[in-house]
Amino acid sequence: MLYLWIFGALAALAAGALLLMERKIRRRTLRVAAAVPDANPRAERVIELRLNHAGTGFLDQLPMPLRLQANGPAEVWLTQQALFVGVLAIPLADVREAVLAAGALRVRFVRGGERLETVLEGPGPELERLRREIHVRQPNVLQQLIDMVVEKNDQGHGPR
Repeated sequence: MLYLWIFGALAALAAGALLLMERKIRRRTLRVAAAVPDANPRAERVIELRLNHAGTGFLDQLPMPLRLQANGPAEVWLTQQALFVGVLAIPLADVREAVLAAGALRVRFVRGGERLETVLEGPGPELERLRREIHVRQPNVLQQLIDMVVEKNDQGHGPR
């Protein structure tokens, strides 16, 4: 009988933890969905590609139950103001980092106060060209470079 009480208490504790996690994911997802970016998909395109969209999600790997995380081939294009991956629009001012890692372009950005990452896979030269164009067209690229250098120096990694 004692074991029944212990297992019941553990099951109730696990159910409560799952409920709290589900609420956290729902709140975060609603914040992301409510923050509609101001980007014109009909603007003049700088680059047009067809790449594999490996998904979009929270940077801390919590699941995001939105259609933004759809996998598979996607039309990708870049305008002066935003990167478009299928239905996903990422204003260049919101991009924090675009990094080539493990044969994929990882674009980290902020929307609705949440840090997100979208992963694009394709031929290396096309990914590198897209990465460069993203950084060149960012309105705040100089400030990001300064912040990166200051951060490295503060951590003791840079020259003194």
